[in-house]
Amino acid sequence: MKRVGLALAVAFAAALLARAETPGERLRAALAAAAPGAVLTVAPGTYDGPFIIAKPVHLLGEPGAVLRGDRRGNVVAVQAADVEIAGFTVCGSGRNLSDDHAAIYITGARAVIRDNRIFDMLHGIYVRKANDCRIVHNTILGDGAAEDLIADPVVAGLKASDAASGELCSVPDPQDRRGNGIHLWNSSGHFIAGNTIRGTRDGIYFSFTTRTTTQDNTFAHVRYGLHYMYSDENVFERNVFSENAAGAALMYSKHLVLRENRFVSNRSHRAYGLLLQSIDDTLIERNTIEGNTVGLYLENGNNDTIRANRIVGNYVGLRVNDSTADSRFGENTFSHNIHPVETSGGNSANTWSIAGRGNFWDDAMTLDLNRDGIADLPHHEPDLFGGWRRVFPAIGLLSASPGERLLRFIHSRLAVPGLAGITDPRPLTAAAATP
Repeated sequence: MKRVGLALAVAFAAALLARAETPGERLRAALAAAAPGAVLTVAPGTYDGPFIIAKPVHLLGEPGAVLRGDRRGNVVAVQAADVEIAGFTVCGSGRNLSDDHAAIYITGARAVIRDNRIFDMLHGIYVRKANDCRIVHNTILGDGAAEDLIADPVVAGLKASDAASGELCSVPDPQDRRGNGIHLWNSSGHFIAGNTIRGTRDGIYFSFTTRTTTQDNTFAHVRYGLHYMYSDENVFERNVFSENAAGAALMYSKHLVLRENRFVSNRSHRAYGLLLQSIDDTLIERNTIEGNTVGLYLENGNNDTIRANRIVGNYVGLRVNDSTADSRFGENTFSHNIHPVETSGGNSANTWSIAGRGNFWDDAMTLDLNRDGIADLPHHEPDLFGGWRRVFPAIGLLSASPGERLLRFIHSRLAVPGLAGITDPRPLTAAAATP
Protein backbone atom coordinates (compact mmCIF):
# COMPACT_ATOMS: atom_id res chain seq x y z
CA MET A 1 0.00 0.00 0.00
CA LYS A 2 2.86 2.42 0.81
CA ARG A 3 4.41 1.80 -2.62
CA VAL A 4 1.07 2.46 -4.33
CA GLY A 5 0.61 5.68 -2.31
CA LEU A 6 4.09 6.92 -3.25
CA ALA A 7 3.45 6.18 -6.92
CA LEU A 8 0.18 8.11 -6.78
CA ALA A 9 1.91 11.11 -5.10
CA VAL A 10 4.64 11.18 -7.75
CA ALA A 11 2.06 10.93 -10.53
CA PHE A 12 0.03 13.74 -8.98
CA ALA A 13 3.11 15.98 -8.70
CA ALA A 14 4.02 15.22 -12.32
CA ALA A 15 0.51 16.18 -13.38
CA LEU A 16 0.79 19.46 -11.49
CA LEU A 17 4.12 20.16 -13.16
CA ALA A 18 2.61 19.52 -16.59
CA ARG A 19 -0.31 21.88 -15.92
CA ALA A 20 1.75 24.66 -14.29
CA GLU A 21 1.60 27.84 -16.32
CA THR A 22 3.78 30.41 -14.49
CA PRO A 23 7.44 30.04 -13.50
CA GLY A 24 6.41 30.14 -9.84
CA GLU A 25 3.88 27.37 -10.29
CA ARG A 26 6.42 25.26 -12.15
CA LEU A 27 8.97 25.72 -9.35
CA ARG A 28 6.41 24.74 -6.68
CA ALA A 29 5.51 21.66 -8.71
CA ALA A 30 9.19 20.76 -9.08
CA LEU A 31 9.67 21.07 -5.31
CA ALA A 32 6.65 18.81 -4.75
CA ALA A 33 7.97 16.22 -7.20
CA ALA A 34 11.62 16.28 -6.02
CA ALA A 35 13.02 13.32 -4.16
CA PRO A 36 14.73 13.97 -0.80
CA GLY A 37 18.28 15.14 -1.40
CA ALA A 38 17.57 16.26 -4.98
CA VAL A 39 19.43 19.18 -6.55
CA LEU A 40 17.12 21.64 -8.31
CA THR A 41 18.89 24.18 -10.54
CA VAL A 42 16.68 27.18 -11.23
CA ALA A 43 17.18 29.11 -14.48
CA PRO A 44 17.23 32.93 -14.65
CA GLY A 45 13.82 34.54 -14.32
CA THR A 46 11.30 35.73 -11.74
CA TYR A 47 9.46 33.06 -9.76
CA ASP A 48 6.44 34.31 -7.83
CA GLY A 49 5.97 32.73 -4.44
CA PRO A 50 5.42 32.01 -1.71
CA PHE A 51 7.38 28.76 -1.55
CA ILE A 52 7.37 26.06 1.12
CA ILE A 53 10.25 23.59 1.23
CA ALA A 54 9.05 20.57 3.15
CA LYS A 55 11.73 18.05 2.15
CA PRO A 56 15.54 18.12 2.10
CA VAL A 57 16.55 19.57 -1.29
CA HIS A 58 19.28 21.76 -2.71
CA LEU A 59 17.72 24.77 -4.46
CA LEU A 60 20.41 26.46 -6.56
CA GLY A 61 19.70 29.62 -8.49
CA GLU A 62 21.57 30.54 -11.65
CA PRO A 63 22.52 34.24 -12.02
CA GLY A 64 19.31 36.21 -12.51
CA ALA A 65 17.00 33.81 -10.64
CA VAL A 66 14.56 35.77 -8.45
CA LEU A 67 12.21 34.40 -5.78
CA ARG A 68 9.51 37.05 -5.30
CA GLY A 69 6.93 36.97 -2.54
CA ASP A 70 3.34 38.17 -2.52
CA ARG A 71 3.95 40.67 0.33
CA ARG A 72 1.57 38.74 2.57
CA GLY A 73 3.89 36.29 4.30
CA ASN A 74 7.28 34.63 4.02
CA VAL A 75 8.84 34.39 0.58
CA VAL A 76 10.47 31.01 1.34
CA ALA A 77 9.57 28.87 4.35
CA VAL A 78 12.14 26.17 5.09
CA GLN A 79 10.34 23.50 7.10
CA ALA A 80 12.52 20.46 6.40
CA ALA A 81 15.99 19.75 7.74
CA ASP A 82 19.07 19.78 5.46
CA VAL A 83 17.78 22.31 2.92
CA GLU A 84 20.16 24.46 0.88
CA ILE A 85 19.18 27.74 -0.82
CA ALA A 86 21.92 29.43 -2.83
CA GLY A 87 22.38 31.99 -5.57
CA PHE A 88 19.01 33.76 -5.56
CA THR A 89 17.64 37.23 -5.28
CA VAL A 90 14.86 36.99 -2.69
CA CYS A 91 12.39 39.84 -2.16
CA GLY A 92 8.79 40.81 -1.41
CA SER A 93 7.97 39.45 2.04
CA GLY A 94 5.06 40.57 4.17
CA ARG A 95 5.62 43.33 6.73
CA ASN A 96 3.68 42.11 9.77
CA LEU A 97 5.95 42.38 12.80
CA SER A 98 3.64 40.25 14.95
CA ASP A 99 4.04 37.38 12.45
CA ASP A 100 7.80 37.95 11.93
CA HIS A 101 7.55 37.74 8.17
CA ALA A 102 10.88 37.13 6.44
CA ALA A 103 12.43 36.63 3.06
CA ILE A 104 13.68 33.22 4.25
CA TYR A 105 12.00 31.76 7.34
CA ILE A 106 13.72 28.66 8.75
CA THR A 107 12.30 26.07 11.13
CA GLY A 108 14.28 23.10 9.78
CA ALA A 109 17.68 22.16 11.21
CA ARG A 110 20.97 22.34 9.34
CA ALA A 111 19.77 24.76 6.67
CA VAL A 112 22.44 26.24 4.39
CA ILE A 113 21.64 29.74 3.13
CA ARG A 114 24.47 31.10 0.99
CA ASP A 115 25.29 33.59 -1.75
CA ASN A 116 21.85 35.19 -1.87
CA ARG A 117 20.83 38.83 -2.27
CA ILE A 118 17.87 39.75 -0.08
CA PHE A 119 15.90 43.00 -0.06
CA ASP A 120 12.35 44.42 0.15
CA MET A 121 11.45 42.38 3.22
CA LEU A 122 10.69 42.66 6.93
CA HIS A 123 13.34 40.28 8.33
CA GLY A 124 15.99 39.00 5.97
CA ILE A 125 16.66 35.51 7.41
CA TYR A 126 14.69 34.33 10.45
CA VAL A 127 15.77 31.16 12.29
CA ARG A 128 13.28 29.76 14.79
CA LYS A 129 14.07 26.67 16.90
CA ALA A 130 16.32 25.26 14.17
CA ASN A 131 19.88 24.27 15.08
CA ASP A 132 23.17 24.08 13.18
CA CYS A 133 22.39 26.41 10.29
CA ARG A 134 25.04 27.91 7.99
CA ILE A 135 24.33 31.45 6.81
CA VAL A 136 27.22 32.61 4.64
CA HIS A 137 28.04 35.22 1.99
CA ASN A 138 24.59 36.76 1.74
CA THR A 139 23.86 40.44 1.10
CA ILE A 140 20.85 41.70 3.05
CA LEU A 141 19.59 45.21 2.37
CA GLY A 142 16.86 46.86 4.45
CA ASP A 143 14.70 49.76 3.41
CA GLY A 144 17.20 52.44 4.26
CA ALA A 145 20.23 53.56 6.19
CA ALA A 146 20.46 55.32 9.53
CA GLU A 147 22.19 58.52 8.49
CA ASP A 148 19.41 60.55 10.10
CA LEU A 149 20.30 58.93 13.43
CA ILE A 150 23.95 59.89 13.22
CA ALA A 151 25.07 63.05 14.97
CA ASP A 152 28.52 64.25 15.92
CA PRO A 153 28.51 64.43 19.75
CA VAL A 154 31.48 66.78 19.76
CA VAL A 155 29.27 69.32 18.00
CA ALA A 156 25.87 68.38 19.39
CA GLY A 157 26.89 67.22 22.85
CA LEU A 158 25.54 64.26 24.81
CA LYS A 159 21.92 64.16 25.92
CA ALA A 160 20.63 62.61 29.09
CA SER A 161 19.21 59.11 28.70
CA ASP A 162 15.47 58.69 28.37
CA ALA A 163 14.65 57.25 31.78
CA ALA A 164 11.14 56.33 30.73
CA SER A 165 12.37 54.08 27.96
CA GLY A 166 14.56 51.98 30.23
CA GLU A 167 16.99 51.37 27.38
CA LEU A 168 20.69 51.99 27.79
CA CYS A 169 21.21 52.90 24.16
CA SER A 170 17.76 53.75 22.88
CA VAL A 171 17.63 55.86 19.75
CA PRO A 172 14.72 57.14 17.71
CA ASP A 173 13.98 54.97 14.70
CA PRO A 174 12.00 56.87 12.10
CA GLN A 175 11.26 53.58 10.30
CA ASP A 176 10.46 51.25 13.16
CA ARG A 177 8.66 48.91 10.82
CA ARG A 178 11.92 47.43 9.64
CA GLY A 179 12.94 43.94 10.67
CA ASN A 180 16.40 42.52 11.34
CA GLY A 181 18.94 41.33 8.84
CA ILE A 182 19.37 37.94 10.55
CA HIS A 183 17.15 37.00 13.50
CA LEU A 184 18.05 33.96 15.64
CA TRP A 185 15.67 32.66 18.29
CA ASN A 186 15.87 29.67 20.63
CA SER A 187 18.49 27.75 18.66
CA SER A 188 22.18 26.83 18.69
CA GLY A 189 25.22 25.72 16.74
CA HIS A 190 25.07 28.16 13.82
CA PHE A 191 27.90 29.40 11.62
CA ILE A 192 27.34 32.93 10.28
CA ALA A 193 30.13 34.30 8.09
CA GLY A 194 30.87 36.73 5.29
CA ASN A 195 27.47 38.42 5.19
CA THR A 196 26.88 42.10 4.39
CA ILE A 197 23.91 43.70 6.14
CA ARG A 198 22.81 47.31 5.65
CA GLY A 199 19.74 49.42 6.32
CA THR A 200 17.79 46.92 8.44
CA ARG A 201 16.55 47.58 11.97
CA ASP A 202 19.32 45.52 13.65
CA GLY A 203 22.05 43.65 11.83
CA ILE A 204 21.84 40.36 13.76
CA TYR A 205 19.49 39.76 16.66
CA PHE A 206 20.43 36.96 19.07
CA SER A 207 17.84 35.71 21.54
CA PHE A 208 18.33 32.47 23.51
CA THR A 209 20.86 31.32 20.93
CA THR A 210 24.02 29.48 22.00
CA ARG A 211 27.26 27.97 20.69
CA THR A 212 27.23 30.04 17.50
CA THR A 213 30.22 31.46 15.61
CA THR A 214 29.81 34.81 13.85
CA GLN A 215 32.78 36.00 11.82
CA ASP A 216 33.84 38.24 8.92
CA ASN A 217 30.46 39.98 8.59
CA THR A 218 29.89 43.68 7.85
CA PHE A 219 27.09 45.72 9.43
CA ALA A 220 26.41 49.34 8.50
CA HIS A 221 23.60 51.91 8.63
CA VAL A 222 21.43 49.93 11.05
CA ARG A 223 20.20 50.62 14.57
CA TYR A 224 22.36 48.06 16.43
CA GLY A 225 24.85 46.08 14.38
CA LEU A 226 24.49 43.29 16.93
CA HIS A 227 21.50 43.17 19.31
CA TYR A 228 21.99 40.38 21.77
CA MET A 229 20.16 38.95 24.80
CA TYR A 230 20.19 35.76 26.89
CA SER A 231 22.66 33.93 24.63
CA ASP A 232 25.72 32.12 26.03
CA GLU A 233 28.92 30.54 24.71
CA ASN A 234 29.12 32.40 21.41
CA VAL A 235 32.15 33.63 19.46
CA PHE A 236 32.41 36.85 17.40
CA GLU A 237 35.53 37.35 15.31
CA ARG A 238 36.67 39.84 12.65
CA ASN A 239 33.29 41.49 12.16
CA VAL A 240 32.97 45.17 11.22
CA PHE A 241 30.31 47.34 12.89
CA SER A 242 30.40 50.83 11.40
CA GLU A 243 28.22 53.92 10.97
CA ASN A 244 25.34 52.56 13.02
CA ALA A 245 23.32 54.21 15.75
CA ALA A 246 25.17 51.73 17.99
CA GLY A 247 27.74 49.10 17.07
CA ALA A 248 26.78 46.24 19.38
CA ALA A 249 24.62 45.88 22.50
CA LEU A 250 25.14 42.63 24.43
CA MET A 251 23.02 41.91 27.50
CA TYR A 252 22.37 39.22 30.12
CA SER A 253 24.77 36.58 28.78
CA LYS A 254 28.01 34.80 29.70
CA HIS A 255 30.99 32.89 28.31
CA LEU A 256 31.42 34.97 25.15
CA VAL A 257 34.49 35.70 23.05
CA LEU A 258 34.81 38.94 21.07
CA ARG A 259 38.07 38.97 19.15
CA GLU A 260 39.52 41.16 16.38
CA ASN A 261 36.27 42.95 15.61
CA ARG A 262 36.06 46.58 14.51
CA PHE A 263 33.54 48.91 16.17
CA VAL A 264 34.09 52.17 14.33
CA SER A 265 32.23 55.44 13.70
CA ASN A 266 29.05 54.51 15.55
CA ARG A 267 27.69 57.89 16.56
CA SER A 268 24.51 59.44 17.91
CA HIS A 269 23.54 61.18 21.13
CA ARG A 270 23.45 57.86 23.01
CA ALA A 271 25.54 55.62 20.79
CA TYR A 272 28.13 53.03 21.76
CA GLY A 273 30.77 51.14 19.89
CA LEU A 274 30.36 48.14 22.18
CA LEU A 275 27.94 47.99 25.11
CA LEU A 276 28.03 45.19 27.69
CA GLN A 277 25.19 45.00 30.21
CA SER A 278 25.25 42.09 32.69
CA ILE A 279 27.85 40.17 30.67
CA ASP A 280 29.92 37.70 32.72
CA ASP A 281 32.98 35.46 32.20
CA THR A 282 33.70 36.98 28.80
CA LEU A 283 36.91 37.62 26.84
CA ILE A 284 37.21 40.85 24.84
CA GLU A 285 40.56 41.01 23.07
CA ARG A 286 42.34 42.60 20.11
CA ASN A 287 39.31 44.61 19.00
CA THR A 288 39.46 48.09 17.47
CA ILE A 289 37.01 50.53 19.06
CA GLU A 290 37.44 53.83 17.26
CA GLY A 291 35.55 57.02 16.50
CA ASN A 292 32.42 56.27 18.55
CA THR A 293 30.43 58.44 20.94
CA VAL A 294 31.19 56.02 23.78
CA GLY A 295 33.73 53.41 22.76
CA LEU A 296 33.25 50.65 25.35
CA TYR A 297 30.54 50.60 28.02
CA LEU A 298 30.42 48.07 30.87
CA GLU A 299 27.73 47.75 33.51
CA ASN A 300 26.81 44.96 35.96
CA GLY A 301 29.43 42.60 34.54
CA ASN A 302 31.58 40.15 36.47
CA ASN A 303 34.84 38.33 35.77
CA ASP A 304 35.43 39.72 32.29
CA THR A 305 38.85 40.06 30.64
CA ILE A 306 39.46 43.11 28.47
CA ARG A 307 42.92 42.93 26.92
CA ALA A 308 44.94 44.21 23.96
CA ASN A 309 42.14 46.34 22.51
CA ARG A 310 42.66 49.64 20.67
CA ILE A 311 40.30 52.22 22.15
CA VAL A 312 41.12 55.32 20.15
CA GLY A 313 39.56 58.55 18.93
CA ASN A 314 36.25 58.23 20.80
CA TYR A 315 34.36 60.99 22.59
CA VAL A 316 34.41 58.81 25.73
CA GLY A 317 36.86 55.93 25.43
CA LEU A 318 35.62 53.72 28.26
CA ARG A 319 32.57 53.99 30.48
CA VAL A 320 32.78 51.49 33.35
CA ASN A 321 30.31 51.61 36.21
CA ASP A 322 31.15 50.53 39.73
CA SER A 323 28.58 47.76 39.30
CA THR A 324 31.21 45.99 37.17
CA ALA A 325 33.44 43.82 39.38
CA ASP A 326 36.31 41.33 39.28
CA SER A 327 37.19 42.26 35.70
CA ARG A 328 40.70 42.69 34.35
CA PHE A 329 42.05 45.33 31.96
CA GLY A 330 45.51 44.91 30.47
CA GLU A 331 47.57 45.84 27.39
CA ASN A 332 44.80 48.04 26.03
CA THR A 333 45.67 51.20 24.13
CA PHE A 334 43.81 54.39 25.12
CA SER A 335 44.75 57.09 22.65
CA HIS A 336 43.23 60.34 21.35
CA ASN A 337 39.96 59.92 23.25
CA ILE A 338 38.49 63.25 24.34
CA HIS A 339 37.55 61.64 27.67
CA PRO A 340 39.58 58.45 28.16
CA VAL A 341 37.55 57.11 31.10
CA GLU A 342 34.15 57.81 32.60
CA THR A 343 33.17 55.97 35.76
CA SER A 344 30.56 56.16 38.47
CA GLY A 345 33.12 56.02 41.28
CA GLY A 346 36.56 54.81 42.28
CA ASN A 347 36.22 51.53 40.40
CA SER A 348 38.21 49.65 43.01
CA ALA A 349 36.54 46.30 42.29
CA ASN A 350 38.44 45.77 39.03
CA THR A 351 42.10 45.16 38.19
CA TRP A 352 43.91 47.47 35.78
CA SER A 353 46.75 45.16 34.85
CA ILE A 354 47.08 41.55 33.69
CA ALA A 355 50.17 39.49 34.56
CA GLY A 356 51.96 42.64 35.65
CA ARG A 357 51.20 44.62 32.49
CA GLY A 358 48.86 47.57 32.57
CA ASN A 359 47.53 49.69 29.72
CA PHE A 360 48.92 52.39 27.46
CA TRP A 361 47.60 55.92 28.09
CA ASP A 362 48.71 58.55 25.63
CA ASP A 363 49.18 61.21 28.33
CA ALA A 364 50.83 59.05 31.00
CA MET A 365 54.35 59.62 32.32
CA THR A 366 56.85 57.38 30.55
CA LEU A 367 59.60 57.19 33.17
CA ASP A 368 61.03 53.69 32.74
CA LEU A 369 64.47 53.41 34.31
CA ASN A 370 64.88 49.68 33.73
CA ARG A 371 63.46 49.87 30.18
CA ASP A 372 61.08 46.98 30.58
CA GLY A 373 58.27 48.82 28.82
CA ILE A 374 56.40 49.41 32.07
CA ALA A 375 56.38 52.87 33.64
CA ASP A 376 57.93 53.18 37.07
CA LEU A 377 55.00 55.22 38.41
CA PRO A 378 51.29 54.38 38.44
CA HIS A 379 48.95 56.37 36.23
CA HIS A 380 45.79 57.94 37.58
CA GLU A 381 43.17 58.50 34.89
CA PRO A 382 40.61 60.93 36.36
CA ASP A 383 37.02 61.40 35.31
CA LEU A 384 36.87 65.16 35.73
CA PHE A 385 33.31 65.81 34.63
CA GLY A 386 31.70 62.44 35.31
CA GLY A 387 27.96 62.27 34.79
CA TRP A 388 27.75 66.06 34.57
CA ARG A 389 28.39 65.94 30.86
CA ARG A 390 25.18 63.96 30.42
CA VAL A 391 23.08 66.22 32.63
CA PHE A 392 24.68 69.44 31.35
CA PRO A 393 25.79 68.84 27.74
CA ALA A 394 27.26 72.35 27.53
CA ILE A 395 30.07 71.25 29.83
CA GLY A 396 31.39 69.37 26.81
CA LEU A 397 32.67 72.71 25.54
CA LEU A 398 35.46 72.40 28.12
CA SER A 399 36.59 69.08 26.68
CA ALA A 400 40.21 69.14 25.49
CA SER A 401 40.54 72.79 26.48
CA PRO A 402 43.88 73.98 27.94
CA GLY A 403 42.35 74.23 31.40
CA GLU A 404 40.90 70.74 31.23
CA ARG A 405 44.20 69.34 30.01
CA LEU A 406 46.06 71.02 32.88
CA LEU A 407 43.68 69.56 35.46
CA ARG A 408 44.00 66.14 33.87
CA PHE A 409 47.79 66.40 33.92
CA ILE A 410 47.80 67.26 37.62
CA HIS A 411 45.34 64.57 38.65
CA SER A 412 47.04 61.89 36.54
CA ARG A 413 50.14 62.27 38.72
CA LEU A 414 48.35 62.62 42.03
CA ALA A 415 45.33 60.57 43.02
CA VAL A 416 42.85 62.93 44.65
CA PRO A 417 40.52 61.34 47.23
CA GLY A 418 36.89 61.50 46.19
CA LEU A 419 37.63 62.12 42.50
CA ALA A 420 36.14 59.48 40.21
CA GLY A 421 38.54 57.63 37.96
CA ILE A 422 40.85 54.63 37.84
CA THR A 423 44.45 53.86 38.78
CA ASP A 424 46.65 51.78 36.50
CA PRO A 425 49.50 50.42 38.67
CA ARG A 426 51.67 49.24 35.75
CA PRO A 427 51.05 51.52 32.75
CA LEU A 428 52.81 50.67 29.51
CA THR A 429 55.21 53.11 27.89
CA ALA A 430 54.21 52.17 24.34
CA ALA A 431 51.03 50.98 22.63
CA ALA A 432 50.90 47.21 22.79
CA ALA A 433 47.73 46.35 20.91
CA THR A 434 47.49 46.21 17.13
CA PRO A 435 44.79 43.73 16.04
